[in-house]
Amino acid sequence: MEDKLIKIAIYYNNFDAELAKLKLEENGIYCFMKNEHVAQLQFGLANFELMVNSTDKETALKILNEEDDHLA
Repeated sequence: MEDKLIKIAIYYNNFDAELAKLKLEENGIYCFMKNEHVAQLQFGLANFELMVNSTDKETALKILNEEDDHLA
């Protein structure tokens, strides 16, 4: 099966997007931010799309949701 990149989250500010990206990278999941540079040029209209390999989707979502649970 071929691995493809999929969007798992959209963030509207760079800070939240980078926190999520770092959390995934700390757990060994390859990810990148789609539209990162375009979003930075469009002040107030930013859409940072967090992309991961399709095979990492479930693990990545679990990691991001665990982080949200600790904040509550």
